[in-house]
Amino acid sequence: MIVSRHRKSIDSFAVLIFLLWLSVGSVNMLCAQGRSIPQDIKAEISQNDQQVAKYTGEGNMTEAAGFLNRSAYLLQTRGFNNEAAEYYEKVLEINQQLDNKAAIQRVSNTLGGIYLDLENYDKAIQHFQKALLLSKQFRQQAESVSCLTNIALAQQGLNRHKEAITTLEEAISVSKDLNDLKLLRRCYGLAYDSYDKTGNSNKSREYFELYSTLDKEIKRQEMDRVKVTAESEVNKAHAAKQMTEEELKINKEQLKLTSDSLVAVEQLTREQRLELDLRQSRIEKKEAEIKIEKMKRFQITALLLGTLLFSGVLIYLLYMNIRSKRKINEQKNLLEVQHKNITASIRYAKTIQQAILPDLSAIKKYFDVFILYQPKDIVSGDFYWFREVQTRAPEEKSLLLAVVDCTGHGVPGAFMSMIGNRLLNEIVYERKIDDPKEILDIMNTEIRSALRQEQTDNNDGMDISLCRFIKKDDGEVHLTYAGAKRNMHIIKKERKEVTKLKGDRVSIGGSGDNKERVMFRNQEMQLSKGDHLYLSTDGIVDQNGPDRSRFGTNRLEEILFKYSRFSMEEQDYSIRQEIERFRQNEDQRDDITLLGIKII
Repeated sequence: MIVSRHRKSIDSFAVLIFLLWLSVGSVNMLCAQGRSIPQDIKAEISQNDQQVAKYTGEGNMTEAAGFLNRSAYLLQTRGFNNEAAEYYEKVLEINQQLDNKAAIQRVSNTLGGIYLDLENYDKAIQHFQKALLLSKQFRQQAESVSCLTNIALAQQGLNRHKEAITTLEEAISVSKDLNDLKLLRRCYGLAYDSYDKTGNSNKSREYFELYSTLDKEIKRQEMDRVKVTAESEVNKAHAAKQMTEEELKINKEQLKLTSDSLVAVEQLTREQRLELDLRQSRIEKKEAEIKIEKMKRFQITALLLGTLLFSGVLIYLLYMNIRSKRKINEQKNLLEVQHKNITASIRYAKTIQQAILPDLSAIKKYFDVFILYQPKDIVSGDFYWFREVQTRAPEEKSLLLAVVDCTGHGVPGAFMSMIGNRLLNEIVYERKIDDPKEILDIMNTEIRSALRQEQTDNNDGMDISLCRFIKKDDGEVHLTYAGAKRNMHIIKKERKEVTKLKGDRVSIGGSGDNKERVMFRNQEMQLSKGDHLYLSTDGIVDQNGPDRSRFGTNRLEEILFKYSRFSMEEQDYSIRQEIERFRQNEDQRDDITLLGIKII
């Protein structure tokens, strides 16, 4: 493909409402992302938020927008696009209140580029269209073409190629008015791709030829500019060389006159100098003989002293080298023993962690199931959990199933997974609670209390997908779902599309003034035999390939839909192969867990 798809007032009551909105939004965002955003960035953003609150209270919304923009730019340049977009949205809202059209145009363009990178094409189009309208008002034709081509890119991302063609034809018309060959080349390249996707091969070929012609012409013009520049530099060098030769000629003539004068003077004083040189020669010869004798004695003495000193230093260094090697070997042996002991302990911890995971046979009593469970290290921060609970109706059982992603991986993540497993068992078995929303509310409170997160900087926690299934006599299954930053994918037996139940955008645990007031929500759905459900941690979608691109949610949904017609064992094998093909030789970034179940 020729062109890449991704290139990127107020009364006191209103002020009070804005302050509340700003503080809640900023704190929630940073708490939710606290496990990813480094402390130095969080500190700088916190300082900016204080300034925003100050200027908002004073009614100076221009300054408030400036500090919000700083936070947005900082997050964007450090790769946190989702969080940057939230701050830019606040900047856009303030500038809309102020009717600052230039700022609205700039921020809308920025937001469009971010959403384009995030593959949120609908939002990207919305913001680019806003920037396009202002570009037309300001009669900025080049900016208008840029907005139009970005809108076309987003439309191509949504496979709306006919709309993209209409957009690109407008961009081509404006580019021709500007006589800007580079803009035209970009438009032709995008138009070629869209016509190709709609099956219009004649138009596709026409625009490809236009693209190729312009590309050659632009490169020819660039080569002409390079040649002109090179010829100019050569002419300058020839002129400098000619000037230097003339200066050398003048200097040679002056040097000859001076040389003739010196010859005359030298002829007059030669005899006197010969006599003086003879006397001076005799004196210098005598002094040289004395100096040579002294030098010989000094050299012999220095050689002896140097030899003794060098021998002493060499012996000392040899001793220190032997001593250092002995210490290094001792430390190496000690470290090897410690490493073996630590590794053995962690491997034993893996045995314990494996023991707390539910037996697949218990789940297979009720569902057809597969588990893709790949820890990054020996022990894992991910775990899955299953329990049967008797409901009030004797003939019904409540089946609870969860997939949990704890903060970190390796030993720290394993500790958190033990805490999470213990809490789930305590809440369900001892407190007799089976409501998913209520379970998550209690876990959030207990985690914050157990880790003393109100008094410390500890911000650990976990993301969780929790399901409750109640099977009816008619074969229908009633699903109740609650999630903390995790979604559940559902493919009905008709296999028309992938349905997604989205969890709440907050984690279990973590510090923050609003964390104790977090309330999770239940989502309900009726399921039938043959329906497929998938619960996962973020290890799959965050895995990178050799080109540094992420596996991504869209790719995961595509392969789940692609293999959902297979048996659960075949799905397990095929999905593992897809992940390995994408990852190739790249290291695994995080623990990976994917649980798939089929209603039977």
